[in-house]
Amino acid sequence: MIESNSVLEGLLEAVNVGLELDCVVTVRTGEDDSLVGELDGPGVARLLDRHGELIEALQVVALQAVRRVDRGRQIVVDAGGYRARHRAALERLATRAAAEAVETGDEIELDPMNPHDRRIVHIALKEIGGVSTRSEGDEPRRRIIVERIDDLGS
Repeated sequence: MIESNSVLEGLLEAVNVGLELDCVVTVRTGEDDSLVGELDGPGVARLLDRHGELIEALQVVALQAVRRVDRGRQIVVDAGGYRARHRAALERLATRAAAEAVETGDEIELDPMNPHDRRIVHIALKEIGGVSTRSEGDEPRRRIIVERIDDLGS
């Protein structure tokens, strides 16, 4: 039987060779038992467009390929540490929006985001007191609203 890690590694190697990226491909098991495929090296910048669309598309393809042999496995495809940098940027955005909502009392509407990015923001702001979040709108224009929670006990 074909193993999911070899499917992911084969797919990433094919992308590496096909696009002449000159990258090193690493496949490992993540902390949550997800399968993590990483591309790193001098050519990785070609996969990192402004909104991460290429890396997201590659992850969707990888997910479909791996799910054929391992249905329950979660897949993460990363390139040059993009995922960690993107998460940090979203958390900074969330913190700034929360501070603005608390200071002004206004609802702060963030730009539309994909479901994964919205989840990161919701989780980041769940840890911050004094604000709440909700998602509004329809895909692909669904966005987060951050609002101050007024303490009724004061």
